[in-house]
Amino acid sequence: MDTPLARLDLNLLTVFDVLMQERHVTRAAERLHLSQSTVSHALARLRQALDDPLFVMTRREMVPTERARALAGPVRIALATLEQGLRQTDAFDPATARRVFRLATPGSVEHGLLPAMVERLWQLAPHCRIELCELADSDYERELEKGELDLVIGFAAANHLSQRLWREPWFCNPLVCLSPLDSDVPERVTPHDLAAYPHIHTSSWGHSQAMVDHWLAEQGMTRELGVRVPSFMAVPQLMASGRYLVVVPELIGRYFCQHYPLQQYPLEPELPILYVMAGHPLSNHDSAICWLRAQLHQLAEERFGPLPPGVSAQA
Repeated sequence: MDTPLARLDLNLLTVFDVLMQERHVTRAAERLHLSQSTVSHALARLRQALDDPLFVMTRREMVPTERARALAGPVRIALATLEQGLRQTDAFDPATARRVFRLATPGSVEHGLLPAMVERLWQLAPHCRIELCELADSDYERELEKGELDLVIGFAAANHLSQRLWREPWFCNPLVCLSPLDSDVPERVTPHDLAAYPHIHTSSWGHSQAMVDHWLAEQGMTRELGVRVPSFMAVPQLMASGRYLVVVPELIGRYFCQHYPLQQYPLEPELPILYVMAGHPLSNHDSAICWLRAQLHQLAEERFGPLPPGVSAQA
C-alpha cells in the first residue's frame, strides 16, 4: 500500500522532532550524536518524502513551515508512545538486577542522605548503583524523557520543574542557622539576628537561599553576603574564620555539626522546605524506578518522620 508513512524512513521522524526543538542543524546533530551532514541529508530526505521544505532558514534559526507545525504534535506523541513501549520491563528483582539509577539532587541531599541511600541499595540491590548529579537550573523534562535521568529531587513551590512531570512530596526539612561554637548567636534566630551578620551564600542557583532572602524581605530586612560559593564544600573552612553565618537545610546542618566545630540554631519563625520527587510519565510503569521511589519514601520516613497531613507537591 502506497501511503505517506510507507514511503518514510521512521528514523527520520526522530531527526524531525529534534529539529523542531532546536531549530538548528548543528545543535540537532549534537543532541542526536550525528554529524551535521547526516542531519542535513536526513532533512533533505524528509523534504522529498513530504513534498514540503519543512524549515526555512532565517538569520537566527530555522523557522518551521505550516506543514511542519502540523506534524510536530503527532510526531512527538508517536515517539513518546514508542519510547514508553520500549521502556516496559519485566518485574524488577532487586536481589539480582543490574541497574544504574541516575538522579539529579540538591547538594543537601548528597551530603545528608546519599550514604544512607547507598547503604540501602547495597543491602537490598547489591548489583545496582546510584549516580548523582547536582540539581541545576533546568525544568528536566528533556533529561527525564530521554532516559538520561530516572528521578529528580526538587523543591515544592520553586517553579523550576516542568508542569508535564509527575511530582510527589518526599520529606519536609526546616532551614537552620549555623555558627562557630561558642558564638553569641541566640538560641532561636530571628530575621533581625540574621541581618546582623555577613553570610555565606551557598549556591549559584538555590531555592533555599532565595527563601531566606524572601523571609527577610517580608520583615523589611536584607542580609549582607560575605562570600558566594557554588556548593557546600567550602562552608566548614569559611566558618572557621568566625566571621560568617550560613543558613542551610537542617539535614546538611546536622551533618556539618557532627563533623566540624559548628552548632545549629532553629529560625524563628520556622522556615520549612518540602523536597519533592519528580519524573516523566514515561517511567510510570518502570518497575525498577517504582521500587526505588518506594525505598526513598521509606528512608525519608525513617529519617524525618511522616509528612504532615495535607502536604502537596504543588504547595
